[in-house]
Amino acid sequence: MKIFLVRHGQSLWQLQPSEDWDTTLSPLGHSQARRLAGWCARHPALDRTSRFEAGVLRASPLLRAQQTAGHLASALGLPVRTQPSLAEAAFHVVSELPSAAAPFAPWPQAPLSERYLAFRKQAGEALTELADLAEESAAPVLAVTHGGLIKTLLRTVLETDVVCFKLYNCGINAIEWKAGRWRIAHVNLWDHLPPELRTT
Repeated sequence: MKIFLVRHGQSLWQLQPSEDWDTTLSPLGHSQARRLAGWCARHPALDRTSRFEAGVLRASPLLRAQQTAGHLASALGLPVRTQPSLAEAAFHVVSELPSAAAPFAPWPQAPLSERYLAFRKQAGEALTELADLAEESAAPVLAVTHGGLIKTLLRTVLETDVVCFKLYNCGINAIEWKAGRWRIAHVNLWDHLPPELRTT
């Protein structure tokens, strides 16, 4: 079972943060999404034995994810279905995570905030839904979502809240269930984006 998790293209909010956090893609974000879609449609090799394939396409309800998924849908010939559990948190997720005083210092034992715990539960539900889809369809699932959701979903797989990731717009992340365990197969795969189109 394989699940691809794609962060949306650059949004207008990233260029100019405002109270309206559900903004559309920027022109650069659309360029990133078109490059991503064209690359995926070529079913490129990911390693010596596998190629990129997706049989199901899901997206967060937020505009930037929906627009990114629209480019993928056109290129792959797949319908986009909205999955509410893929929505981004309404807060800066990393600010809710534990932090240590130094690289090898003990982690503080302070409890996690209620809003982070609720979002982590949502990420777990998103993972369950995507895994069920992959099993039912017998095909890899491609989900277009957000940085905070992907990072939290990866923390759920790793069963720890003391790790964070730096994810790029339209970067591809992949997890797979194989031989009785989750494997993180790719983080920030961005071969499809030239350096001038790479943003965080």
